[in-house]
Amino acid sequence: MSEILDYVRCQVRDLTVVFPLHPRTRKQMSMWKLDLEGFLTCGPLGYLDMHRLLRSAVAVFTDSGGLQKEAYFHRVPCVTLRGETEWLETIEAGWNRLWKGPDYAPRREITAFGDGHAAEKAVELIAGFLRCQARAGSIPSS
Repeated sequence: MSEILDYVRCQVRDLTVVFPLHPRTRKQMSMWKLDLEGFLTCGPLGYLDMHRLLRSAVAVFTDSGGLQKEAYFHRVPCVTLRGETEWLETIEAGWNRLWKGPDYAPRREITAFGDGHAAEKAVELIAGFLRCQARAGSIPSS
């Protein structure tokens, strides 16, 4: 953990690092006497607060699998603080890299993740289905 903290400090230099810490992690870090100087710590964040923070981030350093992918959706570069990732496509597309791996590849879109308009398409399909059902007399119209 000490090596990770030193790595992040070296990468960010003069930027503010927000470090949400689970109480058990905070306790363990205290027992290990790890220096959190330069980190703005807080407790765990809920889903919406984490996305608010992520949306305004310059970069993300995480060991979370989910946050790696969500960083891509916000178009925020990510460094995964592990030796592997479940989301190889985020590395191949240049939005993520392993902390002890090579630098980022050139960034590109990840087409397998869609175009960001799935909800609108789903609503259109459902509305079209309901219109057809109403015309066919399968559902009462109001």
